Formats: sequence, C-alpha cells, structure tokens
Amino acid sequence: MIICYKLNRYWSRSRFISNVKCDTLVNNMLEAFNNLLVDARSKPIITLLEDIRLYMMNRWASNRLKVSSFEGSICSRIRDRLVKELQLTKY
Repeated sequence: MIICYKLNRYWSRSRFISNVKCDTLVNNMLEAFNNLLVDARSKPIITLLEDIRLYMMNRWASNRLKVSSFEGSICSRIRDRLVKELQLTKY
C-alpha cells in the first residue's frame, strides 16, 4: 500500500514551529570535546585515537573517584537546585 501525502504549494510561516531543533547542550559538549583535540589533530590517526582513549580513561577514573567519595542520595548540585526551588514555592 502506497501512502501519498498532499504537499502544500506555497510556504507558510504558520506551518513552521518556533522550537529549536538542535540541542545546545549536545553542541556545547561537542565543542568542548573538539577543543581538547586541537593538539591531537595534527598527529597520525593511531596516535590521535590513543590520545582520545587516554583522555577518556583519565576522565572516567577521576569521575569514579568523585562518585566513590560521595555520600547521600541526591547529588549536591541537584540538592542545591531543589532547595532553591523549594524556597521559591513558599511565595
């Protein structure tokens, strides 16, 4: 069964949504990661991949140490945000 869609002949501004299609958080993360690769880009591919691997392993190890020393059920940033929101709701 073939489904045919009727296409509009004219462009209409009312048919476009104003929401952003691109997630800025992901773009910012990619920009930060690309910034780390500036020095490694001039290296051969195997060395470039090794630099990326070493960076990721060091990052994971440091995050693992941070998490292992954490005590509590809610992370500190989330807890601070929750307290701030609770203060705002009393008004």
